[in-house]
Amino acid sequence: MNKRLDEIKNNIFTEWDTNIRDKSDEIIAELKAVYEQTSDPECLWLISELLIHNAQGGLQEAIAYATEALPELGNSDALHESFLVASGGYNGDFKNRNHRKLIEYYTIFCKLYPDSYVARKILILNLLDDYRLEEAEVEIRAAMKNFPDHGDELAIYYGEYCFRLGKQKKAKQIWKTIATAADSDRLHYELAEVYAKFGLYKFAERHYKKSFALETPPRRIDALISLMHIYEIRGDYRSALRYNNKIIEVFKKDYNITRGLELQTFLSNKTKYQSLIDG
Repeated sequence: MNKRLDEIKNNIFTEWDTNIRDKSDEIIAELKAVYEQTSDPECLWLISELLIHNAQGGLQEAIAYATEALPELGNSDALHESFLVASGGYNGDFKNRNHRKLIEYYTIFCKLYPDSYVARKILILNLLDDYRLEEAEVEIRAAMKNFPDHGDELAIYYGEYCFRLGKQKKAKQIWKTIATAADSDRLHYELAEVYAKFGLYKFAERHYKKSFALETPPRRIDALISLMHIYEIRGDYRSALRYNNKIIEVFKKDYNITRGLELQTFLSNKTKYQSLIDG
């Protein structure tokens, strides 16, 4: 293992918000040089991580500016669209176009690299979201045969296929069976996601909580974010605030992050939820 590559990797994942952003161009140039010398693909991976982080930083800044402007320009379609795009949201046309692009890409990718379960999963989820159900069923059944170790997760997607096909009772029975034996944060999270997708928030809430409870440090905050959103949808702003504060706590305890763009949304949420609670 290249010692300098290890040093760069450690710095990237421990100093995101302090030194890395200002030095990213310099680090990328160095990684390119290391790759030319060693042909180590980890160099390319780290370059992609840096570029993604830079892009996400730009999106987070866009969210901050758009959020500040929205109270004054609340009727501006263009401003709302900017906020949605920066936040990872979409309008109908964008959603459909994005799915088709991903389906086209991953259909080819899965043919070229049939051993990639992650690629097959992405293809299946996009086919389901785009209601290309016959194609989704074919891919799910093929994946069940080719990736037996992921049978429970694929069964969840098959349940989603059934639900979208109008067989809600069968779908719920599949999910209930998986839930009975689920013993990993990943499976509980996948169950929560599919329940939330169809507005079954009571079940989604249960599995998001189980998923987070099974996490080990450094814990992900995805389940907490989803719980916060569910409670906001319900109008339970006290619970939304509680989970928002839990996210801030995880940033501090698990990642030693107490400031920066990653936290800005959640720090702003504290004021928003408290205002809603106070009426």
